[in-house]
Amino acid sequence: MKRIISIVLTVSLITALATGCGCGGRDVKKEAGYDVDKYIELGKYTGFKYNIDQKKFDEMLEEKTFESEAVNRPAKKGDEIEFSYTGYIKGKKVKDLSQNNIAAETDQKDNAVYKKFTDALIGKEKGDTATVKISGAEASKISNDKKKYTDEVSVKLKVIEVSKVEHPTVTNEWVKEESGEDANTVEEFYAIMEQELVDNATADLWQKAVDDATMNSWPPELYSKVKEEEEADAAYNADQWNMSLDEYYAMNGDTKKTLEKEYMNQVKSTLVMWAIVSKENIKVSKKEMEERYNDLFAELKGDNGYNTIEDVKKDYSKAEIKEAVYLQKTQNFVYKNSDVKKTYTVHNN
Repeated sequence: MKRIISIVLTVSLITALATGCGCGGRDVKKEAGYDVDKYIELGKYTGFKYNIDQKKFDEMLEEKTFESEAVNRPAKKGDEIEFSYTGYIKGKKVKDLSQNNIAAETDQKDNAVYKKFTDALIGKEKGDTATVKISGAEASKISNDKKKYTDEVSVKLKVIEVSKVEHPTVTNEWVKEESGEDANTVEEFYAIMEQELVDNATADLWQKAVDDATMNSWPPELYSKVKEEEEADAAYNADQWNMSLDEYYAMNGDTKKTLEKEYMNQVKSTLVMWAIVSKENIKVSKKEMEERYNDLFAELKGDNGYNTIEDVKKDYSKAEIKEAVYLQKTQNFVYKNSDVKKTYTVHNN
């Protein structure tokens, strides 16, 4: 099953990619397949300020060293609780405010509503229930379909599982045996982390450039292409999880509304990419394309019959690979031409 190139290419967006020359725009209509200027007006795409701060480092370290083990006891502070919840307004069940198999740490701070839920479940064990009242504003924050609520909501919670959470010290042995990273030493592990922080910054800055642009309309064929690719990739991931596509969407909290928003963001992102390629006269060499093919083969080797690089080339056209490289180079251009600061200190647990 074919996947989206921009998703499966995991090579760093920052290294070994040239930026634009700034020597004037060029017509990309032939490469894009449509008149880009008709659909998009660039806003700001350089000069953004961005701080890779201590919070970002700490959150990533916490995530990468997260380990949990199911326990047969009541939940306590520091545990992770897997639970389901069902919302009721005036005694009537609200499907939009109901979810199964939510896992949240009792000391997490990212979701205030889930924090209220886990607070109510401390002292509870598998199978126990609790009821929490939340305001309409709080309910709006957990709406599956991003709806707005004003009425008070009664939420019934049920504990599915309680797990003890640990964040082990990063050692060479842990890195090799437990981290899941392609690394053997503490130094290599932190180097991977720091590169991922840069990659995250690149993605965030790119989204800023996309958000600042104005999309007047869009080519119908581009929307169809984006939707088809996104659905194909979701189907691939669902297959990896051994679940149906609907189950996969439900697991990720995706609805028709959120999926449509993502499709349109991808459409706009593609148009912004072509506009920057044109304005900054960004080009792609044959060597860069061959490198992308090699990267893609390394990622897919042995998967679904990809045994040689020629197998990959049969499924992924030169135009697709070229567009993937354009996306990497335009994202890199935005990053390199932004004011990015690193204010974190590397530390262990």
